[in-house]
Amino acid sequence: MSDERRLIRESLLLAIVSRGMLAVLVWLTLRVIPKLPLYPVQLPDQFFPSNPALDGWARWDSAHYIAVARYGYGSVESPSPDGGVGFFPLYPMLIRAIGRVTGQSDSNAGLAFIGLVLSAIFFLSATAIFARLAHETLGLQGARFAIALMLVAPFAFFYTAVYTESLFLLEVVAAIWFARREQWWKAGIVAALASATRLVGLAVIGGVLWAAFKRGVGLSRLIPLAAIGASGIIAFFLYLGYKVDNVFAYFDTQSQWGGWNDHVWFYVKLFLQHPREALQGDPRHLIIIGNVLLGLICLALVPTMFRRLDPATAMISGLLIVGQFLITWVSLGRYLMPAVGIYLAAALILSGEHRTVWRQAILASSLIAMTGLTLLFAVGFWVV
Repeated sequence: MSDERRLIRESLLLAIVSRGMLAVLVWLTLRVIPKLPLYPVQLPDQFFPSNPALDGWARWDSAHYIAVARYGYGSVESPSPDGGVGFFPLYPMLIRAIGRVTGQSDSNAGLAFIGLVLSAIFFLSATAIFARLAHETLGLQGARFAIALMLVAPFAFFYTAVYTESLFLLEVVAAIWFARREQWWKAGIVAALASATRLVGLAVIGGVLWAAFKRGVGLSRLIPLAAIGASGIIAFFLYLGYKVDNVFAYFDTQSQWGGWNDHVWFYVKLFLQHPREALQGDPRHLIIIGNVLLGLICLALVPTMFRRLDPATAMISGLLIVGQFLITWVSLGRYLMPAVGIYLAAALILSGEHRTVWRQAILASSLIAMTGLTLLFAVGFWVV
């Protein structure tokens, strides 16, 4: 068996075992600790009340994706604000399509289960592709550390929740895979799917275009490639114009949850002017502190990405890290996770036998953080 195939098998085994252990811990926790009451703006998100092992993985935004999957966009029946238009379509529409085929389109629990299955499939697929990318970049030993770091990153539990994280991760690694092989149209199609999954999916086509430019692709091919990559978001906004008569309805709905002043500037002032309140006041502030610390670590890795990684990996990861750090500190931890260049860059910096202790300490602390955040998410605490 080749080193690459062995690495893929090891990676998938680690992914399955780690998530199985988390599921057991979630089950035990919800058997002992009741779910917290809903926050003021939180939708009801208890879809498997009699099955704690599953129930803890469909919280918070999961309810919005399930609402879109069940009611579509713009429906007055939808519990999601403005008929769910604040959430991008690819993930919930996949759930909706499978729900119709399986006869679960009117069942919130059925749709939530489909979301869990899809997330698991996307997560394992992304893990396998990333294992190959990491092996190409780092060799066997370095790749093992990079993969382990991706699997136990503090917010990596979102990959198996009813969220878009695993789908977006798969799109990122697939685009990098095709870009490394100069299969630009395939990379552009994957980027289009990414731009139909998240607004920041535009970073994927940005990285693909940068890689194509660095390989000497001319403007006559770059322009249509850019159009393909952005087609997901363009199609979504045009559909909103047709459905709710407002092509920018997504931004209007998202603004109900706050803008830059609420998601960045408020915390800048809090940390600088009232550090004791940040540490000892609302416990949700501790999540933001963790987000910012992760963001700073990722920012510190960006120069290494551009010096030592391929153009697509470096640019996609760099755009995701810098762009999201500047835009929001709320949910930043999970937004950073698909920037896979951070795991490769960390492995490059920490290579060598003399840094074994550092690698072990980082993996151990990250695993502890991921476990704690998983359990907080499961009981309904605001870690999103």
